[in-house]
Amino acid sequence: MTKVTVVSALFNIDRVDGRKWDEYLKWFRKTLELKVPMVLFISKDLKEIVDEVRSNLETKIIYQEVEDIPYYNLKEKVEEIINSEEYRDKISDPDRIECNQAMHPIINFSKFNWLKESAKINHHKSDIFIWLDAGASRFFDSFDVDEEWPSKEALKSLGEMEDGFLVQMNCDYYSDLYGAKELSLDYLWDNRSYVLGSLFGGSKNAVDKVSDQIDDVLRDKMIANGNINNEQIALGYLIKKYPDDFMLYNRTNGKHMDLFCELS
Repeated sequence: MTKVTVVSALFNIDRVDGRKWDEYLKWFRKTLELKVPMVLFISKDLKEIVDEVRSNLETKIIYQEVEDIPYYNLKEKVEEIINSEEYRDKISDPDRIECNQAMHPIINFSKFNWLKESAKINHHKSDIFIWLDAGASRFFDSFDVDEEWPSKEALKSLGEMEDGFLVQMNCDYYSDLYGAKELSLDYLWDNRSYVLGSLFGGSKNAVDKVSDQIDDVLRDKMIANGNINNEQIALGYLIKKYPDDFMLYNRTNGKHMDLFCELS
């Protein structure tokens, strides 16, 4: 039977968009209740919560400080970009948090490095590694966290992906993006995210490949050109450029994280 590890991370970056840390802690606690092996990248102040909720569940904790976040070394460069007039004139919707707080895109892009590191360590001897946002539980809808996740049927399907990287594509918005055969580099300046950034993953080989592709987009196609955006835009560009590397779940019902429900 295919085995899955869920990877997540949580750090307090004092978000500038008004979202409260206490809200994240509430969502995080619920996310931790999932009955699935986890690898968690967290600061030590969250140890008590994790120990309390996951005392009887397979869990690997890797303690990091904000300065240890994989792309933290790009913070100064990202700040320089988001503070430049040229960037703010060119980027779509410059009021977004990723255009105003450097740590936000740094964490978003670091998801892939955390996923890659977890697959390399493979603490739980798993076949599939799925990224799940720490606050994702707010989209669990009516799912009962006491139930098995992923379900046996979903585990079978995940095992059949081979080295495809699973991503949810949202079909009911931005039909031009959904239907496009390819997207130009201009899309990296867009604000229309048509893929889900809260849940994605695959085998170790798939994770390694997509992590490297994301790194190329971030460093060579965004930052090198005075741009920074979010990981959903990067994924949206990549699934068109390398369609054979991805397994796409097409959402048509308007639910933000329908893939989670499908895997349940």
